[in-house]
Amino acid sequence: MIVADNRVLRIGVWRVDPALDEISRDGGTVKLEPRAMRVLLCLADHAGQVVSVDQLLNAVWKDVVVTPDSVYQAVAGLRRALGDTSKEPAYIANVLRRGYRLVASVTPWNDAATASNSEERPSEAPLSASVIPSTTHSRAWPWVVLVLAAALAIGYPVVRKLWPSKQATTARQETSEATVGVGETSVAVLPFVDRSDNKDQEYFADGLSEVLIDRLAMVPGLHVPAQTSSFYFKGKQATVPEIAKALGVAYLLEGTVRKAGNTLRITAQLVRVDNGYQVWSETFDRPLTDVFKIQDEIGGAVVQVLKMSILNHYVPEAARTTNIEAYTLYFGAHSNVTSNGSADYDAAAEQLRSALALDPQFAAAWGWLALVTIWKFDVARAPGLRAIRAYPTQAACAGARAAADRALELDSTLVQSHRAKGIVLQYCDNNLLAAEGEFRRALELQPRSSDALRSYAWLALASGRLDQALQLAQRAVSLDPLNSWNFAALGDVGWTAGRFAEAEAAYRKAVELGPTTAGLHALLANILLSTHKAAEAVAEAEREPDAEWRETALLFALDAAGRKSEADRAIAAYELKYADDDPSGIAAFYACRHDTERTIQWLSRFVAKHQGEYHDLPNREACFQNVESDSSYKAWRQKLKLP
Repeated sequence: MIVADNRVLRIGVWRVDPALDEISRDGGTVKLEPRAMRVLLCLADHAGQVVSVDQLLNAVWKDVVVTPDSVYQAVAGLRRALGDTSKEPAYIANVLRRGYRLVASVTPWNDAATASNSEERPSEAPLSASVIPSTTHSRAWPWVVLVLAAALAIGYPVVRKLWPSKQATTARQETSEATVGVGETSVAVLPFVDRSDNKDQEYFADGLSEVLIDRLAMVPGLHVPAQTSSFYFKGKQATVPEIAKALGVAYLLEGTVRKAGNTLRITAQLVRVDNGYQVWSETFDRPLTDVFKIQDEIGGAVVQVLKMSILNHYVPEAARTTNIEAYTLYFGAHSNVTSNGSADYDAAAEQLRSALALDPQFAAAWGWLALVTIWKFDVARAPGLRAIRAYPTQAACAGARAAADRALELDSTLVQSHRAKGIVLQYCDNNLLAAEGEFRRALELQPRSSDALRSYAWLALASGRLDQALQLAQRAVSLDPLNSWNFAALGDVGWTAGRFAEAEAAYRKAVELGPTTAGLHALLANILLSTHKAAEAVAEAEREPDAEWRETALLFALDAAGRKSEADRAIAAYELKYADDDPSGIAAFYACRHDTERTIQWLSRFVAKHQGEYHDLPNREACFQNVESDSSYKAWRQKLKLP
């Protein structure tokens, strides 16, 4: 229905009179500020539909320069006037990251019908005498926000005891289930939304979110889910209870980024999960050259509201450059590697080199360049895939080593630099002891880094310390529960330990979280071969989105399933395409077939080109037992002095 500004309406149990800017019920009247009434009418005009913050700004504050905070405060005031809550809304519901929706019924006011029905209708909420103040130019200081939040937290349970309902009980149960085991000092930073006219600030919005995660993760006692878990909800429609349950947090921090000329406007708000109240919001208008100061301001304000202390000496890793273009390229590289494809790493490396051309002192970019150079070969991201994509070449190791050393030289306090150096030491130099020292140092700098924990877990696994590897992988999962690679690490540990059922479950979870991530379906396909599920392994391999990993997984799955002629055609095609990139995988295939001559041929090509000790997936390593008793194979290994 189209709501006329002079038409008296019934919204829920309230009589709404736009001409007088009043709402009334049960003989009591509340006076609304005119813009608050217009917000209510705009929601009523779209009853049952989602109305975005931008729509409300355009409808109510057109031609007036205000921030989204005006909308947040107006809606909060309307809820107080209506006796509503965002936790159990009877009137205005939050639709996370989209806007608001009027859930109460909207009809023309009929005095006769109202009188006949009034005795049958129970009172839904107490009559509030509060009047919504204008928020156009106001700013709530943190101590005022804390006092208001405390007052709401105290008053809310009393109000709800007086007006229980089935709807309220259901909502309480849903929120209670979502927050079981949640500590008070826990906050998830959701990816900020780019609301620039040209939609060209997504990299910066993502980068800002990641920097805030890093900043808050350094606060003692504050639980902050890692970037991968928080970004899992990017572009997804999810409710506050769903996000809270998945991430195990008491608060959500979300916001927007808008660029206009050389000015950035960043709006952030902190929402309490269990009652939906907006605990804090703030808008930062700053010159584009001052973005790093904004990051510190937002992080400091959130911590202040949570009554926590900031480590004053800490500076976010990614913020250690003064070049905005280099900063944007850096986070563009982060965005590129999410799919884990070989081409993604090439693109990321190119962006990082461009960033470093602009700022050669950008230590974090040097560390990230070292990582993507090695990750292209996928030895450091998922050891289970080492036979699917080739080991790093000597040239790649030299480049990664130089980049990691440069990062440490420029700034030895960066977690990423120590992790990069550790990965180079482990996978290029086979120096596990030195690599372990780097991972330990990374965790000393940031004990809650799930990335460092995962890398350390893979090193412990390579060292044969299965119990330690399991503990580290489980810790990484607990800190970053929506990161598919944490579950891949957990699967690697279970598989190596011979706990196939646990490993299969972990890999299935990894695939569920990253269905389009290259390599995960291949991992699952290979463990299915270990549990003698060849037909299922073929089907899973065919779901692999990366062509190379799909093809190599199919080699083994088809052969194990008895489809020999198809496997013959597959290995012939694979040799033509990947002879230089993956000679070790081809060697493993022939070992499975008891073909000693071809096994030695392809292993020799691997040793001639690649660095590091050869390892493979457990099901493939078992195949080498087929040839290890052969005298020619023994002689070949002795000649090369291989263990």
